Amino acid sequence: MKTIKKNGLAGLFAAITLSMLVLSCNKKDDIDSDTNAAKNENSVEKYYIELNDIADQVAKTGSASGFKVTEDQGTLLSSCAVITFDTSSAVSALNPDTIVVDFGTGCIGNDGRSRSGKIIVSTTGRYFETGTVVTIIPQNYFVNGNGVSGSRVVTNTGNNSSGQPTFTVQVSGTVTLANNGGTITWSASRIRTWIAGYDTPLLFADDEISVTGSSNGTNASGGSWSTIITSPLVHKRSCREIVSGSKTVTPASRPARIVDYGNGTCDNTVNVTINGNTYTITIN
Repeated sequence: MKTIKKNGLAGLFAAITLSMLVLSCNKKDDIDSDTNAAKNENSVEKYYIELNDIADQVAKTGSASGFKVTEDQGTLLSSCAVITFDTSSAVSALNPDTIVVDFGTGCIGNDGRSRSGKIIVSTTGRYFETGTVVTIIPQNYFVNGNGVSGSRVVTNTGNNSSGQPTFTVQVSGTVTLANNGGTITWSASRIRTWIAGYDTPLLFADDEISVTGSSNGTNASGGSWSTIITSPLVHKRSCREIVSGSKTVTPASRPARIVDYGNGTCDNTVNVTINGNTYTITIN
């Protein structure tokens, strides 16, 4: 009978232990914890929601004094934003055809962020009139050094069965990140339903918007992703955040990421679940 020496057994056990450690490490390394696609999707969406918020504040009031109000009313703008109303081809002075929001070379908003450049808002009619199209175009526009370009086209599709205004939204946008951080492109189709606050046009803090739809984008390194909203996203203007709802973000050739915005708390964190593992990320 052949025997194995004690030293041989020790070596065998050492080899087995090392193999198990290597396999364990490899298994850990194989865990997909990349939340970049979810971060990019949510960060870019916030930029274009903000464009809509600013345009709404302008279009709903029709006057410069109507939206240059205090922080507790939920507005983004401040007195350093210069507003120009072009009524040359408009229905009336209260419904200008084109509005220019000019932040100059630097303007600190009520949210503490610095903006520069212009936002051009063009309308085809009264804001709450079915069929009116609002086109929002940033021009040399920067938020905290991040360049935002492209267009957001909002069409009033009338009230739903509950009497709430509804809008379709088409976005084609590019965000150039500050400090040579690269470029993110984003396209989106959205349906927005104004679920609260639409009957108080001069008060924005009570506004709540429900959003459904899909989108797709590419990140700074060329990776792509697609997104579908699986539970309506609710955006509260009082805190300028999406506070509830969920979406599925799917990077190219990778598993889907489930993004959960919570149950109504105003914060800038979301939970991202990948293959059953959940990560909390901050959306800046």
